[in-house]
Amino acid sequence: MKNRAPRSESGNVLFIILIAVALLAALSYAVSQSTRSGGNAGTTEEKSRINGAYLHQFPTSIRQAIVRMKLSKSLAAENISFAHPSTNDYGIFGTTPENEVFNPQGGAVPYQSPPDQINDGTEWIFNGDIEINSIGTTDGTSNATDLLAILPGVSLDICKYLNFGVSDTLQTPPSITVAGEENKFTGTFGYAGTISNVALDGKDAYCYYSNNLGKYVYYQVLQER
Repeated sequence: MKNRAPRSESGNVLFIILIAVALLAALSYAVSQSTRSGGNAGTTEEKSRINGAYLHQFPTSIRQAIVRMKLSKSLAAENISFAHPSTNDYGIFGTTPENEVFNPQGGAVPYQSPPDQINDGTEWIFNGDIEINSIGTTDGTSNATDLLAILPGVSLDICKYLNFGVSDTLQTPPSITVAGEENKFTGTFGYAGTISNVALDGKDAYCYYSNNLGKYVYYQVLQER
């Protein structure tokens, strides 16, 4: 006589298998959704990091070029020219090639307009009318203003990542009110104001919210004075 499994036992096994299949399908869906969501977040984060790297590296190359020019050509800070082919705001490109940061005969740094979507389309501003508190001398006069590279209109995400390397946290950038952010250096230092805030005092590069411009602004010191 052959032994046969009771119908109830066979039914239970089939029921368990169906539950297992359903749970596996639900788990697969959850993992796929999580991966998709994480991928988007990762892409945004990576893009912010890449843009932040550009914003740091370009002014750094200018700063290094200025050091080389001052040493090899015995140039004073007032002799440094930021003339470049994209604008005449800093003078006519090629007029004093050995003094020009962006000229092959001078600093030999190729001028780079900000990449698309890194800011609102505003070009770099090279400024000699603002001092950073606790950088070099701070006395509220033109003798202490620093030579700065300023880029207005960066996004909040990029602004946070720029500051992350300094503070190790993605904090909301401080709001600053200072005059003269759009002034362009053409060989004469002036005094328009002092950028001062507990978050950025003494920092040679930082991103803040400009109350005057209504934008997030990144600066990097090219020469402290």
